[in-house]
Amino acid sequence: MENFKAGIVQMNSGPDVEENMRAVREYTAYAAAEGAKFIMFPETVDYIGAQMGKHAERIPGYVTRTFAGLARRHGVYIHCGSITEAAPGGRPFNTTLLFAPDGQIRALYRKLHLFDVELENGPSFRESDEIAPGSEIVVAEPHFASLGLSICYDIRFPELYRMQVQNGAEVLCVAANFTRETGEKHWETLLRARAVENTSYVLAAGQCGMKRAFEAYGHSMIIDPLGQIVAEAGEEPEVLIAELDRERLENARMSLPCLTGRRQDVYQISGRIQKY
Repeated sequence: MENFKAGIVQMNSGPDVEENMRAVREYTAYAAAEGAKFIMFPETVDYIGAQMGKHAERIPGYVTRTFAGLARRHGVYIHCGSITEAAPGGRPFNTTLLFAPDGQIRALYRKLHLFDVELENGPSFRESDEIAPGSEIVVAEPHFASLGLSICYDIRFPELYRMQVQNGAEVLCVAANFTRETGEKHWETLLRARAVENTSYVLAAGQCGMKRAFEAYGHSMIIDPLGQIVAEAGEEPEVLIAELDRERLENARMSLPCLTGRRQDVYQISGRIQKY
């Protein structure tokens, strides 16, 4: 990993795609002006409303072309958070894309774990009614760092992140739209646990504000490899800027060598990894 400055965007996306993309342009320009070379957005950045399927788009499409153009214009890497990707003949995917400074797509990840839950004393959610699950674990390898890609509910499945780190990930990227109810109880705990157990940076970009079915929690975070919060947003749209330090990562992994101390003779975690 090289030292690099990251910009983590907390947004309040809604049902107006044009307004959402106007905000994307504004936040990208701000983060780039602050020196960020990697800019990350939250889950379903393009549209949140009652007709998710109808607003799914093929790749390339209007939203992805917008992100590609912004990456070229500002000379930065952009992690789009996620968009709703149209799939021929079936449910769409909840898809993360990484754009390089030349505007090309350098990685694609489709959400593995879908939010099908019944909250205690709260509403039930069935993301799988509208969205199809992905089938690949993804590690992206731009020149500055190795990135493990994940979306929201994925954070509750630690084996995903261990596999990413086993395959070189140094920074774990979590694009999210957490409910206030689950966020208040678990968001910080889960993110810091993934950082500590994997001695890796965690970049978590979340939605905020009222959505069609719940209030989003916000509190986007940048967490270091020892689980310390480097930067945290509140409950309104905000851009976090922080530098990720290679020496900090290396020192954490040397002082707490839990990755090399794994008992691989006793247990194995295996699966398909897609590297970009």
